[in-house]
Amino acid sequence: MPDNDGQGDLDICKDVLVLAKLKIGIAKGAGIPDEDTHLLEYFSRDELPADLRSEMCLSLAVGWLDKCCREHAKCDGFEDKLPFLPTRVIDVGDSLTPPHLHISADGETGNWVSLSYCWGGDSNFTLNASSFDDLRSGRSLATFPATLRDAVLVTRALGFRYLWIDTLCIFQDDTNDWAVEASRMSRTYRHAAVTIAATSAETVDDGFLDKRAPYFSCSFPWRRQCHQGDANNGSRAYSVVLRSYRDMEPSRYSRWATRGWTLQEELLSKRLLYYAKEEISWKCHTVAVREPEEEPSTEFQKNPGSQSVPLHVPDEESTTDSTAGPYMTWYQLLEDYASRDLTYDKDRLPAIGALAEFFHAKLKGQYCAGLWREDLLFGLLWSFHNGELYAGPYKEPLTTSTERSQVRSLGYQYIHNTERYAPMDVTPKQREPSWSWIGADTYAGLGWPSRWKDDYTFLARIGNVRAHGQVHNVFGHVEGAELTLDAPYRHVRLNLGSYSKSRWNPAGLAQRVLAPLSSLASTRELAQIALVRPGYLGNTETSGSVIVPSSSTNFTLIQVAEKRLFGASELYLLILQPQPGHATNSRGLHRYRRVGLLRLRAYEPYEGNHARRVVTRRLEGDAYNEVISKQWPVGTFVID
Repeated sequence: MPDNDGQGDLDICKDVLVLAKLKIGIAKGAGIPDEDTHLLEYFSRDELPADLRSEMCLSLAVGWLDKCCREHAKCDGFEDKLPFLPTRVIDVGDSLTPPHLHISADGETGNWVSLSYCWGGDSNFTLNASSFDDLRSGRSLATFPATLRDAVLVTRALGFRYLWIDTLCIFQDDTNDWAVEASRMSRTYRHAAVTIAATSAETVDDGFLDKRAPYFSCSFPWRRQCHQGDANNGSRAYSVVLRSYRDMEPSRYSRWATRGWTLQEELLSKRLLYYAKEEISWKCHTVAVREPEEEPSTEFQKNPGSQSVPLHVPDEESTTDSTAGPYMTWYQLLEDYASRDLTYDKDRLPAIGALAEFFHAKLKGQYCAGLWREDLLFGLLWSFHNGELYAGPYKEPLTTSTERSQVRSLGYQYIHNTERYAPMDVTPKQREPSWSWIGADTYAGLGWPSRWKDDYTFLARIGNVRAHGQVHNVFGHVEGAELTLDAPYRHVRLNLGSYSKSRWNPAGLAQRVLAPLSSLASTRELAQIALVRPGYLGNTETSGSVIVPSSSTNFTLIQVAEKRLFGASELYLLILQPQPGHATNSRGLHRYRRVGLLRLRAYEPYEGNHARRVVTRRLEGDAYNEVISKQWPVGTFVID
């Protein structure tokens, strides 16, 4: 390798093709000193069977389950009193008896397995009015879609009689039954003996017990010190098993991990048996262990996408850091959830309804369209931050870090590798509450500001919250929700016009980022405010490659919260727009919709030569000073 003048690492990357980063583990069966033989149960097997249906693989899963039930007090073992069965379950039968739908009697108890998987594929194999009799009398296992068939086989191997699968245990053509059973989903997953996570199956037709490529294994000149005077001169050779770096957490790279419904299914389950493309793994409330059997880990997150989310929701707010407490835990979950995909947008609330019910049992509060009344003033401070923008599962980031920031700050999504931009789903969701995150047209980059104990002073007051269209389930879909607030306010007017075609033209950039919202809105947060929904801003015209509002539009700013931390102050204001055609409510109050969040900070000098930052900080500071310079009148606002 040539001399690289201290930059060897960079040049090595240019000259060497990296195929994989490998983890090395000691193979089970290698020579172990007598005093360390108890470690054998933690070490890897010499070989991994290629067939996941093999007795070795199935017995491994049985062993994990048995050990958890016998030894893990935190996992409750098998409950002393059997739980009530769900309304319907699949009786998996045996090699001589086909699976069939079992209708649970009132008060019937038993243990069952739940399945977490990706829909798609054969959508006709479901429970509905026409298939009910057929499923109840029994269907040949060979007729089941591959993923469901494999789940039946694993359930049998684990020694259970019943399996719960949403598409076969809830009538898919009956909205009332669906609403009722969805309201029971929290209990279904929490009380299941184990949940099978079919992470390798991208559709119901794929299956997850297919044969896999074998791992590389070899002898390796690695030695471990043993007894002095040992026949092998104090050391012994071992074998190793090599695993690619990407497979360190294979379930996290799966389509399953990108689906909205699977978040609550994973987090609510007390035991999870994961079937990834290359391995089987296990997680419960006590340990995590993977195939080949390694030493179980007790330091893990059930869902790495939700960093710092505990397995059990704390009962009281912590006074020590910003991530503790049940409400902040909820917001963290929503940030993870918002990055996931749903086939039907109407499922946005139902797909976390079971988690909401679980939180409700801890908080005893009022659930309001994805937020909690007892913390609603902070919950209203959601916005879209400068996060990574992705086109979908498995896609690379859409732009460079600089371009990503510009795209997000404008509220636009980059869709082609050109100068062209398109607005992010600007169709208003008129029937969903605009004040909640579910009323947004896009969920990418959803987030809340950081929070420490008692660092917020709330300037608004909640009057009333009323949801519409809830059927059987307060944690499910809503047709709309009305929020009444008393808050300091000021009416303003937005004037936006066309601007330069060039993305990097200084004047055009200033117009895009600092377009004036009266004298108060010349801030870098403009994207997080009104432009997250350009469709609300009246007539538009195309200038260059960007669609921008061109007409003057009336807005109302209301003060919600002030944050003070380490001597710094921030103001949070909601931006409201009057609703045409819905002038007043029954009390004669004008109706509004939220179109964004405005954050203003006192001016802090910026040491640097980035013109945009210098200008935006000074303008933001001027706007902050104007807000605090005089007391605003207080009004009552009805926000749909």
